[in-house]
Amino acid sequence: MQVTKSVLFTTILFIILSSAAFAGPAIEIPNASFDFGKVRQHAVVSHSFWIKSVGDDTLHITKVVPGCGCTKAPLEDSVLAPGDSTRLDIFFSTRSFRGYVTKRPYLETNISDEKTYLKIYALLLPEPEKDTPLVINPNPLDISQFTDLPRRKGTFLIENRSNHDVELTLIDWARDYFDVKLPKKIKAGEAAQGTVTIHKDKIPEEFEHSLTFQINDDKQTRYTLPVKRVVRIKKRIGS
Repeated sequence: MQVTKSVLFTTILFIILSSAAFAGPAIEIPNASFDFGKVRQHAVVSHSFWIKSVGDDTLHITKVVPGCGCTKAPLEDSVLAPGDSTRLDIFFSTRSFRGYVTKRPYLETNISDEKTYLKIYALLLPEPEKDTPLVINPNPLDISQFTDLPRRKGTFLIENRSNHDVELTLIDWARDYFDVKLPKKIKAGEAAQGTVTIHKDKIPEEFEHSLTFQINDDKQTRYTLPVKRVVRIKKRIGS
């Protein structure tokens, strides 16, 4: 009988503590860091973080601080009911940075005075065309449109300069803007083509985003290719 009372007390205590843990607003970011891997200088790359309200009261995101002038962090929605989610897009301008770079944007909320930090990091390359084992060309990928004929596709070559075959895995891309087709494997000393196809509803838009893939080496090295689009359609004479 004593054991039964003890188990009952422990169960009740667990329920109380669990309820207390999520009393009021609470925030959850399933993946609060992102590795861009190798990126060229003087370009813009992007990644989307998802923010979820996991408490029993409305979550208010009162402020988003990108961390520096090289980073922008537009937020879709700042007020989240319990169970709701929103997207925070991070745009990182690589400028003339070189080597390993880390940025830590943060959020301020109505939970407490504590800040909720995100982290992005990358290896910035001043001369990516001289890198190994892979070289991407062109880099960045420009899919701009300068006539009234729609331009939806851009292609790029990935050259494997190593003595080993490499396998590629697509990690991240701007899913709302374009689709990506990557080669699954590139043999040693060879090159293969990748393709970016812009969604039809995004043809009129200008943007700067990126795609990130990973290879199967010991370090699981990542590469990020900036993808940009400018739309400058000149009117035809007499139109």
